[in-house]
Amino acid sequence: MRLLHAADFGGVAPGGFIPMILAIARRVRARGDEFALVVPRAEGATWYPAARAAGAELHVVRDGFEAARVARAWRADVAHVHFFGWEIPVTLALWPSRCRIVWHAHSTSARDGRVHRTAAAFVKYRLAGARVARFVAVSHAVADEIALLGAPRARIAVLHNAIDATRFVPPSALERAAARGALGLGANDRAILFFGRDPVLKGADVLAEALAREPLGAERELAIVSVATPDGARGALARHARVVDVARADDVVPLLWACDALAVPSRGEGFGLVLVEALATGLPVAASDLAALREAAAGDPAVRFAAPGEADALAGALGAALAAGRGDGRGSAERITLDQWAERLDALYGEIGARSV
Repeated sequence: MRLLHAADFGGVAPGGFIPMILAIARRVRARGDEFALVVPRAEGATWYPAARAAGAELHVVRDGFEAARVARAWRADVAHVHFFGWEIPVTLALWPSRCRIVWHAHSTSARDGRVHRTAAAFVKYRLAGARVARFVAVSHAVADEIALLGAPRARIAVLHNAIDATRFVPPSALERAAARGALGLGANDRAILFFGRDPVLKGADVLAEALAREPLGAERELAIVSVATPDGARGALARHARVVDVARADDVVPLLWACDALAVPSRGEGFGLVLVEALATGLPVAASDLAALREAAAGDPAVRFAAPGEADALAGALGAALAAGRGDGRGSAERITLDQWAERLDALYGEIGARSV
């Protein structure tokens, strides 16, 4: 089998996505099959060597149209397209071929809490999607969204994201102290971790309002470890708490070890991988009550839910998470390992007849 993954992923750090791709690359290469990875250029990317070491033939391109040209020339048996943006040009380029095409939806399309059925969505999922052998969704919530937008339910598969179970573990006392020291957190600091790359979708404004509420503003000093958050949103947070600015995180594990709670006040989520990562390290979570986050939490009691967009409810959830303290990482949340993820994805390729091409 010749397997090509095309992903509009411009991350300098591998994040949670690249480890999953490397897991399937290693599995495919171990049995002697070919694997190619097509991505846009990310200056200073730290994970290119790891991709090549996993056996991936790495192609760095300018845009989706060049990705489509690479896909057509590479003559894959399966072309697996991740995220939104490249699926149409790659599919059109491969339309006349015998290649099996897979679209992988990693994020929500409901930025305002609603799924909007549009003519463009119909063209995408019903017309271009007619050539797609399987739609993969990172959660049942995303599966429901793309089905509503036109993807045939019978061709949708759900595959939860995976984490590296050897790395996302609770810290020792020394590891936690070192992680807190690296961020300048004092013994009396209560540190809340927040990832705010897209401040509107991630609810930075809701978190800022919650920080002004009791009991968050009392007793000990409150610190927000704010990751990849734009200046304006970070400034709003700084009016109510000391902000520790982390412009980029090549490794989120020390951040999870250092903090006392994770805030996920999102207006929309596809899965909530950082929530699962946090729980695995014993970090309690305050999160918006979204279907995808409920699914990711899988009933783990270390997650306190708040109505989306309601600052008072979020403040209460954060207060409860901080009061509960760190756990042992053994909650009930399902945590798929990287090898399990690769095994399940490989089985899907068998289902669509990839081995018989």
